[in-house]
Order: sequence, then C-alpha cells, then structure tokens
Amino acid sequence: MLLVLGSTFSFSVFSQTVPTLPKEWKGEVSATSIGVAHKAANPNVSAQAWNTYDEPRTITITRQEGRHLELEIKNPRGAVKLIGTMSKSGKQMVVVDQSGVGFTFEISGRSLSGCGVSRGNSGTFDSWFNNYSSLCFDFTAVD
Repeated sequence: MLLVLGSTFSFSVFSQTVPTLPKEWKGEVSATSIGVAHKAANPNVSAQAWNTYDEPRTITITRQEGRHLELEIKNPRGAVKLIGTMSKSGKQMVVVDQSGVGFTFEISGRSLSGCGVSRGNSGTFDSWFNNYSSLCFDFTAVD
C-alpha cells in the first residue's frame, strides 16, 4: 500500500498468462548462404559459393519453465540444442544456439514461424566475415 496525501493506493501484480507450448513441431527451413556458415545443417554447403536450400526440420521443446525454454532443432544430419525466452504476451520467442545463431519466432496458436541469421564461427575474422546465412522457418505443432 502507498499513502499519498491522505489517499490510499494499492498495487497489484499482473498475472502472467504465458502459454505452455506443444512439445513437438514439424516444418521446414528455407535458407540462403554464402560460404560455410551453419555447415552442419546445410546440405549444399560450398566454401565461398552462394547456395540455397529448403528442407524439413523438427523442433522439440525439451523443457519449459514459464517463459524460459530449452529446445532441440533436428535436421537430417543431426540436432542442435537451443535456449529460448518467450515474450510476456506469449506471442514471440527468441532462441539461440551455442555458436550464437539466433532466431525470432512468432507464435500464433499451433503455428511457429520466424527468421534469423548465422555467421561463420570458427574463431577467425575471415570465417565470420566471409560465411553467413539467412534462414526462415515455418512449423506446425503435432502433439
């Protein structure tokens, strides 16, 4: 309670209505790349060449605690662990992997879509400068 000039005010904490997301999402990625950025996930990787691909992907939410998530994105060559944070409204989520590749997703019912970027990450400026990608994803919940 707060007392101001003889008046009494009380403050309430807004309730947080963040959705619990479905565990499994299936969809696809569409990517454009120069060089070897995100080479483990890129089926057409070619050093210093422009390449594109469209390919299936699956996201599994392995842990959710309110707005905080741990996820795994699977491609035909393996899987990558991600961490994420959902907006207070539950309509957006930002995720990042260990190498710093990040994406922003829009959440609308049972669909999840968004885009992000990747840079070369071998630890050299040349790798970072000459290897980069843009990626967009579209997913639908399956459970």
